[in-house]
Amino acid sequence: MSRIELSAFAVIMAGYALWVFGMFAAAMVRSLSWRRREQLSQTLLPEIRDALVDYLAGSDDRSKIRGFVKRSRRDVGDAMLGFQATVGGGARDRLCELALEQALVHDWCQDGHSKDRIRRRVAFERLSFVCSYEPCRRVAGDLLAQALEDEDSEVRFSAALAVLQSGGPEDIERVFELALTHDLLARILLAEELRRHVSLLCERAIPEVLASEDYDAVLATLEMLVAWERALNLQDLGCVLSHPNRDIRLHALRLTPLVPLTIQTQGAILDSLADPDPEIAIVAANCAGRLRIEAAMPGLARCLRRGQTDLARAAAAALAEMPGRGWTTLQELSASRNPVTAVAASEALSRVRGGAGP
Repeated sequence: MSRIELSAFAVIMAGYALWVFGMFAAAMVRSLSWRRREQLSQTLLPEIRDALVDYLAGSDDRSKIRGFVKRSRRDVGDAMLGFQATVGGGARDRLCELALEQALVHDWCQDGHSKDRIRRRVAFERLSFVCSYEPCRRVAGDLLAQALEDEDSEVRFSAALAVLQSGGPEDIERVFELALTHDLLARILLAEELRRHVSLLCERAIPEVLASEDYDAVLATLEMLVAWERALNLQDLGCVLSHPNRDIRLHALRLTPLVPLTIQTQGAILDSLADPDPEIAIVAANCAGRLRIEAAMPGLARCLRRGQTDLARAAAAALAEMPGRGWTTLQELSASRNPVTAVAASEALSRVRGGAGP
């Protein structure tokens, strides 16, 4: 190897060593900076919380808080967010007004445009808290609605929570559609917030999804509606009660006690009692008992005679909800030669009669 080649190799190695040393030095600087930042946070956060508690208790002295904002705007934001689960009403508005006064809301809106995913997540998490306060919502403007299309799922989720607090009908419908495409945990959390908008959603958004050919969206919607366990103004469930997908039919049946009873829905329940799938028949029996559909009694009696334990118990429980003819039917079936039928009928009759034998 010539001297020129050795010199070139030495230069390359020296450059590489310098680059490694530079990266190491940068990492050390970042590490030291992070440690100092964490130490400052550990010192400031308890003091900031105490100052915020005094402020929420009615103190008008904001000098301490302004001082903390100058030292660490991030820690003040963290401390405010810590009150999310503990304050409401006027106290929450007072806290949001403080964030607006100290220009923290403007900072978060600016961070909402950042290309840094983590910074955007933090920004929208905080905006979802303060945007329940209308002046903060006006500052955020269209940023929240735009963030519903963000590439990051956590940003979309936080933006959705913020929109649900003060958004218009179209925004709420967009969040509903977004909930159907989120993972299960996010859908559950959004469903709880969407629950108070059920009347609005039943006007257009929910019927449109139920009539669509997107099986996943239909099933997710039905699961959400059943979980809400509240009366729904949905008149036509025919498309889902006769759906080719078994899971969709099951959830549609579970939904029937929560919607107005029509000839169509009652007919679907009666037909499902004769379904060869025991689970579908069990759900239909539960619906018939909950709605006390007397026309279902012949079908319930047939379910009792099928000899399947779970189905027999469900049918017997439904008949027990119908005093008079239902109880008479149970008394007759308690003498059946089929032990499954006889035991289920006897147990149901015993429960409704306060423990007395048939």
